[in-house]
Amino acid sequence: MEDIKGYKAFNKNKTNRYGVPFVEGVTYTVDGDITFGNEGNGFHMCTHLSDVFRYFDAVDDEVLVAEVVGSGDKKSYSDEYEGYYDMYAVRELFVERFMSREEVIARMLTATEHDVIKFIKTFKMTGDEKVDFLCQFRGNVKVIEHLLYYQYGKTEVFYQHDSEEQAMKLRLVNKNGR
Repeated sequence: MEDIKGYKAFNKNKTNRYGVPFVEGVTYTVDGDITFGNEGNGFHMCTHLSDVFRYFDAVDDEVLVAEVVGSGDKKSYSDEYEGYYDMYAVRELFVERFMSREEVIARMLTATEHDVIKFIKTFKMTGDEKVDFLCQFRGNVKVIEHLLYYQYGKTEVFYQHDSEEQAMKLRLVNKNGR
């Protein structure tokens, strides 16, 4: 079976959501049938960096992300309705390395619009990181709307009735950076 390269989120102390510690350079193995989900069996991982935060609370808690390789038996899962693809439960998980927060942000600053929006919805950014995203995506109204709503708490951004008025406000945000 082919190996899968991807990402896995951990608590800031390098434990998974069940408190099991993980170390770089080590392969972990699980016994039993591999199944995906909260009650599943196997090591969960995603091939898209933005997807790892779906099941790990990066809005309220500080998390670490590792680059991992999954092998052996595996079950895949995709949630097309929510836009999450290529998530896996694997029998063996090799933890290549833990990424710095700066690396995560840098990768997301160059990601697709779809991945950036998922990231914005699920990751608590610092003030400087928010500004970086405002600058990088200043011409992308959809990303800016999500950034204003999820990162700045501007709930009215999705409730404007006059689309021209909303577009004008977003142009001002893009021009002034706030």
